Amino acid sequence: MTTQQNVLTYAQAIQNQLVAVVSPVPVYANFNRNFAEQSQFCVWQLRNVHQPVYTGQDQTNKGIDTPVFQVNVFASDMNNCFNMTNQILQALHGYSGQFGVKTGFAGIYVAKIDVTMLYNTYDDSVKLNQIVLDCKMDIPC
Repeated sequence: MTTQQNVLTYAQAIQNQLVAVVSPVPVYANFNRNFAEQSQFCVWQLRNVHQPVYTGQDQTNKGIDTPVFQVNVFASDMNNCFNMTNQILQALHGYSGQFGVKTGFAGIYVAKIDVTMLYNTYDDSVKLNQIVLDCKMDIPC
């Protein structure tokens, strides 16, 4: 039977890909933004990792895993926040191929990524603009 990839593999690929897209801006996994000292940065969280769903008479035909990761873009300047968001949208929306490749890490094959901009906001307590993106990966398994 085919099995889903390790969740750690998804996390490593997401971190590597985002770093490659927005470098030199720092990228954090589940970083608490209230302690950030940078004027701009990105954080991401992985969610909705689906377990294998087997179909067919012998239960061996597997479809596509569709994990979702959320990216939060933060910047003290609104223009920088929207520009960094645009970098991510341009690089990831519709992406197909090896995702998250880095020396010593082969990445994962992604059939397609859909990126949805959910909303933008401003947090007066930390003086940061924020844009929230949802990224759904279609990963054949």
